[in-house]
Amino acid sequence: MLFQYYKCEQKKILYQKWNIIVLIGIAILVPVMVLNLDSFLPGRSALITKSKLIRGFYLGQAGYVVLAALYFGNEYQKSALRTSLLSTPRRGLFLSSKLLCILTWSSILLLITTVTSIAAINCTSLGNITVNEALKVLLPAYLSTFELVIITSMAVILTRSMIVSMAIMVSLILELGNILMQYSAKMKYLPVLSTMNAFFVTDLPGYLKIREGITVQALWCVFLMIAAFYMFNKRYVR
Repeated sequence: MLFQYYKCEQKKILYQKWNIIVLIGIAILVPVMVLNLDSFLPGRSALITKSKLIRGFYLGQAGYVVLAALYFGNEYQKSALRTSLLSTPRRGLFLSSKLLCILTWSSILLLITTVTSIAAINCTSLGNITVNEALKVLLPAYLSTFELVIITSMAVILTRSMIVSMAIMVSLILELGNILMQYSAKMKYLPVLSTMNAFFVTDLPGYLKIREGITVQALWCVFLMIAAFYMFNKRYVR
C-alpha cells in the first residue's frame, strides 16, 4: 500500500512545474556556488577547496527547503488535500509516502550536486579533491539537509502554509539565525544554527559540536513529526 501511495506522490512532484524548476535550479546553482563563493580562509590549499564545497552546500539548503515547502504546500491549494485523501484515505500512510518521496528526491539531488561539484572543482584551478575526501566533508551536510527537509515538511503540515514555513527556514539559513544569536546564546539550539559547524572546516566555539548539533536537529525532526502526524490525523479537512 505504501509503495502505491509513493508512486502517486512521484507523479505529483514531477507534474508540478514549480517543483521541476526548483529541482533544476538546485542541480545547477549548487556547483556554481561551490566555484564562485569566497572562502573564509586566505590563500589556496586543500582546506580552501573543502571550505568552498561545504559553503556551496550550506546555501543550497535553501533550495531543498523551498522544494519541500512547495511540494507539501501544494496540498493546501484549491482543495487538493481533500482530493488526495479521497484516493489515499489512510492519513498516516499518505504523509509517510510524501515524506519518503521528498527524501528520495533530496537524495538524488545531493548525489547529482556532489558529482558535478567535484567534477567542477577538479576541472578548474581551485585544486583537486577526491570523492572520499568530499564525502567525508559533506556527510554532516547531507544529514543536516535531510533534517531540514523533514522539519520544513512538518512545519507546512502544522501551519497549513507553504509561505510561512518557507520564509522561516530560508531566513534562518540566510543569516537571521546569526542575528538572533546576538540576543541569546540559547538560539544555537534552533534548527539550522544547531548544525552550523557542519559547514566549517574547523569548529567555531559559538556553535554546537557537529554530532551534538545534528542530534539536536534530529530531536526537532522527531518532535515536529509527532506533532504533525497527530494534528494531521485529528484535523478536519474541508
